[in-house]
Amino acid sequence: MPTTLSTDRLTLRTYADADADALFDLHSRVEVQRWLGDGKPMTDVAQARASIVRRREVPYHEPMGIWAIDFEGRLVGTLLLKPIPISGTPQAADSSNPKFALDSPEIEIGWHLHPDVWGKGIATEAATRVLEHASALPRIVAVTYPQNLPSQRVTARLGMRDAGLTDRYYNLTMRLFVLERGRLDVAR
Repeated sequence: MPTTLSTDRLTLRTYADADADALFDLHSRVEVQRWLGDGKPMTDVAQARASIVRRREVPYHEPMGIWAIDFEGRLVGTLLLKPIPISGTPQAADSSNPKFALDSPEIEIGWHLHPDVWGKGIATEAATRVLEHASALPRIVAVTYPQNLPSQRVTARLGMRDAGLTDRYYNLTMRLFVLERGRLDVAR
């Protein structure tokens, strides 16, 4: 389970069983899911419960993890730092499997938030805190759908370099952003 981290406004913590309704609310929204995985919204709170169990069972090693983001006493999103699945690998074929791509040499940072808190700087703040926590990692990548301009703006605020389009990850063509050792002086 990941280390609990905090900022002035946020707590980043392990997912709890009590988060199921809020997680379902987040992942049942088309506007959130369009940027994630297969793009299919959750249709039942049981899917959220199963997702919470998977998030807690993934054997990531420090400083990696999947964090629930709390803002003003409520779950508003997820921040992750984990191995990224390489396209064409058997593991990448089933992204619903929490143990896929654990041997990937690349580490990905990613986030998704409830639409009620978009534009409040929460993704940047949460990612900044996790990058500080993971300052010993030599290279971190982020990928976005080419049309996901809000997330691309977050990567810029984090000091990540735009490395162009790639089909190296998730069996998709994505825009790649890279943060390398020496560039971990995260913009606030």
